[in-house]
Amino acid sequence: MRRRLLFLIVLIIGKYSAAAEFAGYVALTTDYVKRGVSQSDSDPALQLGADVSFTNGFYLGAWASTTDIDNGPSRQRDREVNYYVGYEFDVSKSWRISANAVAYKYPGQTGNIDYNYREYSISGSYADRLWLEFSYSPDLYNTGLSATNVDLYAEWPLNGVWAIGGGAGYYDTSNLTGSAYQYWQLGITGSFKWADVDLRIHDTDKWVPIISTPDRAKSRVVLKIQIPF
Repeated sequence: MRRRLLFLIVLIIGKYSAAAEFAGYVALTTDYVKRGVSQSDSDPALQLGADVSFTNGFYLGAWASTTDIDNGPSRQRDREVNYYVGYEFDVSKSWRISANAVAYKYPGQTGNIDYNYREYSISGSYADRLWLEFSYSPDLYNTGLSATNVDLYAEWPLNGVWAIGGGAGYYDTSNLTGSAYQYWQLGITGSFKWADVDLRIHDTDKWVPIISTPDRAKSRVVLKIQIPF
């Protein structure tokens, strides 16, 4: 059913587009970190992504990663697969607006909680150097409780290969967990013909039940190599 729906979306979007561009990549990271929290229990993760961008501004794709998330006895998530669709357009030569929807799936999850959920985001970027994003999850982990996230990120090129970037965010899960937390990151990225290499430090101001643990929310340095295809 999901594959048929995705195929239908491709046909509808593609019907109104003159051309499409495909991009895919495989990545190996020493730790899968999302919003400052390790999703692989501080261990390496293998990731794969692919998307299609249309000239009319629409895009869609899928992304997957190995994970290691333990939320108590018999509650385990070892894989994550995301499906997303969105639309972006230029407001001016420098400003761009984007909106998207992401379905987070955890195939093979164990336990009596369904961790699958959806998130909707709107973001603005300036000159491909500054990004501000607001995200809303109406039903986090199928609990009927909402969560929001605000994320600011900036990047500055050093030369034709290297760039430094950093950002910070605020993830409000208080409806579910009774708490919210802040996170930040700082790193350097090298873009080569064969791969992108990223070295980055992540940290949070505290751990939050359900979302993280003291070990998964602590400061960490992550090396990621991403190879396009």
